[in-house]
Amino acid sequence: MRARSRLAALGAAAVLAGSLLTGCGSAGTTAQEQEAAVVHYEADYPMYASAAEVVGASDVIVRGTVLSSRVEELWPEVSTEGDPAANPQAGLGAQEAAAVQPVVVTVSTLQVTEVLKGTATVGSTIEVSQLGGQLAGRRYVDAGTTLLSKAAASEYVLLLADHGADAPLDLVNPAQGLFRVAGGTTLESVGGPEASLGLASVEGLKAEVAQQQ
Repeated sequence: MRARSRLAALGAAAVLAGSLLTGCGSAGTTAQEQEAAVVHYEADYPMYASAAEVVGASDVIVRGTVLSSRVEELWPEVSTEGDPAANPQAGLGAQEAAAVQPVVVTVSTLQVTEVLKGTATVGSTIEVSQLGGQLAGRRYVDAGTTLLSKAAASEYVLLLADHGADAPLDLVNPAQGLFRVAGGTTLESVGGPEASLGLASVEGLKAEVAQQQ
């Protein structure tokens, strides 16, 4: 298991540094209603320059389908020590630290249909945490995140970070770590062609995994 920003354990450190901005609601709502309806997260995720890098950073790579999802608040463990570059809370006063708010995450349960890397097993279920979701009448949005969807009837390939048995997995990067499977073998990155890093098929991804073993 590699050390990296942990969305699953306390919200990615960069998420805590990101600002919460108000967004636009639907036509016909008042300005106050629009402001209350949408909260925008700004998050800074690890970025990878190649397929080899993103595969190497992944603890688990699986193919699967969404069974269900839930939305919940994730309260960070507040620490004001360390390097501000690595911990955005470093240097906060006691009052500021006490005011740190939770982040809203969607935790999806997926059934694994194929394992390309890691210790998951076919037929088992895994939980994957993503930033954002709808909770208590508000929609929380991270521009870089495409939430997993059961309604889309999609099969996904996910490149995941493992934070231990007590925490859900999360994507190594919300765009570079998530693909829809089309036609049984073609990979379509949710982040578009640039985010795919040249990974265009399940077989191509398997070949990259095999190269690193």
